[in-house]
Amino acid sequence: MDFQALIIVMFNLFLIIDPVACIPLLPEMMKNNTKQERKQMIQRAIIIAFVVLIFFTVVGRILLNYFGVGMGAVRIAGGILLFGIGFEMLYGRLTGTESSKSEHKEAIEKKDVSITPLAIPLLAGPGAIATVMMFSSIYQGSQGIFMIITALTIIMLISFLMFKAAETLGARLGGLGIKVIARVMGLLLVFSSTQIFIEGLKIAGIIN
Repeated sequence: MDFQALIIVMFNLFLIIDPVACIPLLPEMMKNNTKQERKQMIQRAIIIAFVVLIFFTVVGRILLNYFGVGMGAVRIAGGILLFGIGFEMLYGRLTGTESSKSEHKEAIEKKDVSITPLAIPLLAGPGAIATVMMFSSIYQGSQGIFMIITALTIIMLISFLMFKAAETLGARLGGLGIKVIARVMGLLLVFSSTQIFIEGLKIAGIIN
């Protein structure tokens, strides 16, 4: 396995899935649930998001090949998408790939938030789905698929641990701390997406 590529995939997926952003939302969404119910919902959400992202990892390259999307186009479009999400994160705005304020309000009133909005779209949103499809096209073959699944496994494990300790982490980081982390992650995502975009231009022969 190419460990440098694994780190790149993990880095981008962690930024785009952004479990840190969910920390202040979880206590509010689950305030009417018992501790056991919260644990079960978190587990269910992680599993559902994991399965959804693995599905698009496996079929992503097939779909892109079917529509005749080349490697250059994949990187260019992926870079633009990730740049837009990173830019929104950088300025603390709600991105179009996350749940809306009305969905957050609806989630507070729901008994079970594991499927929506926690699994989809907070964890396995359009941005995360597009990202795994992009990487499945870049890192092809069984080794590439295995590498992406490995990265997803590690990220989902980290997300699970963070969600279980959401109240403690939220109290220690505070609203300001979470916003600072989100902006730093947004900035890193802007840098990474720009590099992906430039590589796409090179592959397409637009620049040398």
